[in-house]
Amino acid sequence: MLRRLLLTTTLALTLLACREPRAMRVELAVEGMTCDSCVKAIEHELGKMPGVASCKVDLEAGKATVEYREGEVEPAQLAAAVDKLGYEAEAGSPAPIE
Repeated sequence: MLRRLLLTTTLALTLLACREPRAMRVELAVEGMTCDSCVKAIEHELGKMPGVASCKVDLEAGKATVEYREGEVEPAQLAAAVDKLGYEAEAGSPAPIE
């Protein structure tokens, strides 16, 4: 009985570890942007982070939309990277890309 439980647990953990990371999208509210140079700086910084597939910054809306692979980067890390550039960023709720 114990052996069967261990095998079942091991199999479940292996399947979880082998699954492909989901593609996710999150919007960051960004304050302090004033020009296209701000947009380019944020897109460049976020675009070079591991797991980030794309980043689009909208100056007028004051937001950045980031697509990334789940488990490789977290929304809080994205916001922190923008903060380090001198802006104020707050991550919204991430959602899977369908």
